[in-house]
Amino acid sequence: MKKSKAIISFTLYFFLITVFLLPPFSTFAAVREVTIFPASAKVWETAKIRPQCSAQDKCQSVITIPPLADPESFVASLPAKSGWKIEDIKFDSTAVKDEVKIAALRKQLEKLKEEKTELQAKIQALDVQLQFWQAQTKAKTKNPAETDSLAAAIGKNVRKSFQEKIINEVQLEKTNKKLKELQDNLNQAASKKETAWEVTMTLSGANQNEIMLSYNYLLGGCGWLPLYRLEALPAEKKISFSWEAEIWQSSGDDWKQAQVNLATLQPAISTVPDELPAWIIKPRPVYSYKAARIMEEKSMRAAAPTEALAQAAKEDETPVQSSKTTYSVWSLGKKNIPAGVKQRLKIKDELWPADFTYLARPSLSPQVYVRAQIKFAEAVEIPEGQSVFLIDGAVLNKRTFSLNGTEGILYFGVSPLITVSSMAQANKSGEKTFFQDKQTHLWQWLIEAKNASAANIKLLIEEPAPQARDERIVLTFKHNPEPTEKDNARFILLMDIPVQQKKSIQTIIEMAAPRDLKLDLGWRR
Repeated sequence: MKKSKAIISFTLYFFLITVFLLPPFSTFAAVREVTIFPASAKVWETAKIRPQCSAQDKCQSVITIPPLADPESFVASLPAKSGWKIEDIKFDSTAVKDEVKIAALRKQLEKLKEEKTELQAKIQALDVQLQFWQAQTKAKTKNPAETDSLAAAIGKNVRKSFQEKIINEVQLEKTNKKLKELQDNLNQAASKKETAWEVTMTLSGANQNEIMLSYNYLLGGCGWLPLYRLEALPAEKKISFSWEAEIWQSSGDDWKQAQVNLATLQPAISTVPDELPAWIIKPRPVYSYKAARIMEEKSMRAAAPTEALAQAAKEDETPVQSSKTTYSVWSLGKKNIPAGVKQRLKIKDELWPADFTYLARPSLSPQVYVRAQIKFAEAVEIPEGQSVFLIDGAVLNKRTFSLNGTEGILYFGVSPLITVSSMAQANKSGEKTFFQDKQTHLWQWLIEAKNASAANIKLLIEEPAPQARDERIVLTFKHNPEPTEKDNARFILLMDIPVQQKKSIQTIIEMAAPRDLKLDLGWRR
């Protein structure tokens, strides 16, 4: 009976300690949703808080947010039916240890200690084996044959044991070195304290033990990069497009099953437009390089774009895009994002229908480029990032890629099986005669295109068209075949070339101008 009373008394004592003496810090805090920008993130968290009230009906609760959080962006709210109201919020810096890092280092340290113990046991066992075989050298034998056999056995086993001992001693030395490094890192992490933000909220309202608090803030040390893979498939008239996001966060805690959104732009630096400056016309001052540089830097800062703050996207689905006024948000669903580790998440895999042609500019080079034109039913927004370009499984290169709008043109390197050459057949000036009072010039080229591939192709040839900058200059053109398209700067010809076939294009350009007009005939000769 006395024992039962003692147990009841201890239980009651423990309950009172738990309820009344616990500090007013948050419990069960969890990251519910994050919108990650290229160089920051907006984080939504929930936490069960237990306000501590004084005799003057002043209740307070304290939560901690990460060191890289911006306290100016902190916003908190309580359920409308809770009966509580937030009267005031204060921020103080507080020193905290990186417990996650410390725990990980301790785990690695224990594992290495186990490896060290195992290596030491192996080395000790090998020492015993060596002592045994060395002792056999004193053993007596009956005849020379038995002596030779014993000597061979001793030599073989001593050599084997000695080699294994050396290998294990080298490994033990490496393990000891790693142990020292890990211990130093652990000591440094245990002694190092980072400055986090302690948020103290003054509350008023009903008297209950726990409330669910929702809050959000902007967090530095986070971001994401788009990574692309574009593979041309000319035989299928398609482009295989893959988009991944490389994500990282440095909050100090893992985000577990948080709704993850990716925003294509940073949150706004300023929220209101600049005032229009006065337009003043006055005499130009004496030039000063220093003053000009200062004005240039001010102008560049004023021209920096302002960007809207991201909002939450849809819950727990495959990546879904939602368009905002000036940017897009991709919802990736609920994900685990560990702290301090870069992680890749898939955004989309698509096959784009594409119209493939082979582009040649023979006046510049005999090389022919694989060109793909793509069109979309709706506008797309693909932010700038690094992409690997391939054609039929072969890697071409890695370069910057972005796409906005309903159509685009992509290039997939040079085709070695398609060649286009340009040969000058005439490039001469006419005589300047007194009676004609004019000067002339004649250009004539023969272009040959050859298709040595195993498929029919469409070849797009672009050549420069001479442009007269004086109305007295008269130009006439003759083509065989005629260009598909002409403008002031180019002749464009689109033609089909069957497998293992070639075609020729002839161009003649004649120019006439007054005899006394001095001319620059430009780069094309």
